[in-house]
Amino acid sequence: MATTTTANATSTNNAARPGLSTQISDFARKNVGQAGPLADKAKGFAKQRPAATAALVGVVGLAILNTLRGRR
Repeated sequence: MATTTTANATSTNNAARPGLSTQISDFARKNVGQAGPLADKAKGFAKQRPAATAALVGVVGLAILNTLRGRR
């Protein structure tokens, strides 16, 4: 009798509990294409000030290159 309660307590139903990959794909499916208010502000800034945007992208790009330069 104790073995049946142990078997029921340890058995899992995989169909009722989606895996991590399913959760991630569901999250991505819901949120892809929905830009938040910060993205809208960034797009507006880029359209209004293209020179400043290019300078910002250049500075960020150089910073990334400099951090990766020493790694092998």
